[in-house]
Amino acid sequence: MRLRPDPLAPGDAIGVFLPSSPAREPFRSQGIQALRDLGFRCREVKDPLSGEGFRSRPPQQAVEELQAFFSDPEVKGLWVGRGGYGCNELLPLLDRLVIPAAKVVVASSDASYLLWHLMEARDMVVFYGPMAYGALAAGEYDRGQLLAALTANQAPLHFHGQVLCPGRARGVLSGGCLTNFVSLIGTRYLPRVKGSILLLEDVNERPYRLDRLLWQCEQAGVFRRIDALILGEFPRCFRDALEKDAFYRRWRERLSGLRIPVLYDLPFGHAAAAQVLPLGVRAEVQADEESGSLRCEIGVKW
Repeated sequence: MRLRPDPLAPGDAIGVFLPSSPAREPFRSQGIQALRDLGFRCREVKDPLSGEGFRSRPPQQAVEELQAFFSDPEVKGLWVGRGGYGCNELLPLLDRLVIPAAKVVVASSDASYLLWHLMEARDMVVFYGPMAYGALAAGEYDRGQLLAALTANQAPLHFHGQVLCPGRARGVLSGGCLTNFVSLIGTRYLPRVKGSILLLEDVNERPYRLDRLLWQCEQAGVFRRIDALILGEFPRCFRDALEKDAFYRRWRERLSGLRIPVLYDLPFGHAAAAQVLPLGVRAEVQADEESGSLRCEIGVKW
């Protein structure tokens, strides 16, 4: 049983930190205002607009800031400011973290690396959701669903997608950004996938690049070890509906022999109206010929 953080409540303090690329205005200010509009108080890392090249701060500093938020009893949740690149460099340092108690951690994209560490090494339930200085700042998220997921106003959580391969499965929900996931194949940091329901999503990847990424997962045996596959919307990846249909026809043929349910077009991560998905919880996939859904069991505390 994974450690489940207490749900957030109105007025709770949220620590916003930057493990990847630098923050920029007006996205930072808009993101902080969005969190306040959701009813939370915000605490940011020092000098959030600083940066060194493609990284917001050196990995050691990012880990120290993360530690400070985990150690502060007044901070009830941690929210990643933005993705980009750099969170992978934190992985060799994260074993140093001392986590007195599980807290709500919301991240996606490049910060998938952090979520996988917390799931695998710390046995925590985490949340794949919109970035504070990204989708929150742009208003590209589902406010009601976000609050339901993080404050336990509604459980279990249901999501609907298109069916690529029919079937039914139950398992622990895992996954995140496809590019980041593939980068860990062959390393000791790859999250466990055996018996899981695996979520993979990405943005701005042309179909041939998506094909190559999924091909690598296939050749590494990932799809043979999972019980279900959940694919996101992949925004700005397809030129038009015909190109998208051709891509999924190809992968329907490749995945159908595995006899596992596969859904696509689910609204997570980089989606236009991103929803919050708990990772590390039990989930169920039902994919009939006409419609498919994902149901997450949040647990007693939630």
